[in-house]
Amino acid sequence: MDWADPSSYRLAAAAASPSVCAVLKAETHPGLDEEFEALMRDFAYQVRDGEVGCDSYVVTRMIGSRNHFAVHAQFADMDAFERHADTKHLAKAMPRLNALLATPISMEIFVAV
Repeated sequence: MDWADPSSYRLAAAAASPSVCAVLKAETHPGLDEEFEALMRDFAYQVRDGEVGCDSYVVTRMIGSRNHFAVHAQFADMDAFERHADTKHLAKAMPRLNALLATPISMEIFVAV
């Protein structure tokens, strides 16, 4: 059996816990983008520095837009992703961030293949 045999690959892949990737999109109210960016920069540092299992946490702004942001996050596994949702720094940041948003945050969650 080798990598080209689908039956052995599926069994091996199922045994591993795949990393979890999340893409979150946010739109701020006009004029609140700089405050949102500053809060997210600080929050991203806390996530990357303090969360075991966070492999990457990058905040981006859409080219050509002051108000559209995306977060690209990768966690070692679903447990790390779920721990992220229960952190104190997330609970503290969300009310402040939500007050700056024009629309609710959208989130897509993926597993690595």
